[in-house]
Amino acid sequence: MQRTATLGNAGSGRTTLARALGERLELHGVHLHTIFWEPDWVEPDAGQIRLRVSEAITAEAWISDGNMPGAHSTLPMPT
Repeated sequence: MQRTATLGNAGSGRTTLARALGERLELHGVHLHTIFWEPDWVEPDAGQIRLRVSEAITAEAWISDGNMPGAHSTLPMPT
């Protein structure tokens, strides 16, 4: 199992780093900003966000990147 979360401010290079690591380690990319935002930059409710993230990280191996409000409290901790 290999799971890596890359969080950071806009412009910090987190997406570039996550893509490079994902390619090198052959990990599926989970891009939190595409999960978080709905069309026209509408923010879904917290329950929808948690469900989307939970579904996105079911794989044994992935690398995520993103910067979204409350990311630290939205990401479920794998057991």
